[in-house]
Amino acid sequence: MAFGIIIYEEDDYLYSLIRERLSFRFPQAYIDKADKRGLSSDFKLIKDILVLYDNKTGNMPPPNIDGTAIPLFYEDGKGHLIIDIRRICDSILRSGAAQSNGAVPVIDDNDRLRLLISYAYIDERENFIKRVIGPDSFDTMHPIRIDLMSGIRMPPLFTHSRNGSITTLLRKCTDRKFDPKEILSYLNPDSNGFLSAGKPESEDDVYDSGIASCSRLMALLKALCIRDNAGALVVAEGWRESELLELIQYCDTLHILLPARMCTEDTGMVKELGLFKRALTSGALMTVHYCEDYKENYESIRI
Repeated sequence: MAFGIIIYEEDDYLYSLIRERLSFRFPQAYIDKADKRGLSSDFKLIKDILVLYDNKTGNMPPPNIDGTAIPLFYEDGKGHLIIDIRRICDSILRSGAAQSNGAVPVIDDNDRLRLLISYAYIDERENFIKRVIGPDSFDTMHPIRIDLMSGIRMPPLFTHSRNGSITTLLRKCTDRKFDPKEILSYLNPDSNGFLSAGKPESEDDVYDSGIASCSRLMALLKALCIRDNAGALVVAEGWRESELLELIQYCDTLHILLPARMCTEDTGMVKELGLFKRALTSGALMTVHYCEDYKENYESIRI
């Protein structure tokens, strides 16, 4: 059976993001946006309705919409109100509407640690991440982004971390007593919604730390994703083939971003993609993306 979820949020962008996340978690629910005219015809025959309202701005649901009210914003423990999809889903599951209709959330635990190996320009790479594998594509409370590349290739709008930088994190994780959960204390929200360690102290610090330190960080991220409600995107550039194979062994999903299909026509690139695929653990997936396709109608090829 189905139940209804009405989202009372005037910001169209926020509404779209919330709807996308909830549609994935509750495919059996009818989800729509509230407006002053009331409910759409699709909701007329639905008995159990939940109303998600914007408690941050004080906008309450319209009086002509009858249903169980659930707030969109929650305290993050640091004095800020944030949209916490996990807590919203918990509230939905505890509601009578969800329980009476046997709602069960869909959770994908096999795509928590993603590795993106990019051969694209910075703007193409960032546009791809934002549209395809950004923070809202993670079904977790803590979407993390770690950049293993030169500092000059990292996004310019990273928020400065009070607790150091990616340089600090790489140094810390070499300590065998370093608990994976401690990673979160070295991260701050960046401008795109990820939790990030930010830029290095010097441009080449990531490379100078060596592949062993980066591989150790990947292993810790893997443990964090398994133990806690976290998901991580690691973006790697500028490493040798043998070094990339060290990182690939930890990911659940490997994304390769190439400028154009002609790149795979080169014998060396075809061989490299084959090596990447063989380095994946059992059950992990590899997807090749092409910037030339993505500029208009995005396509990908699953290997």
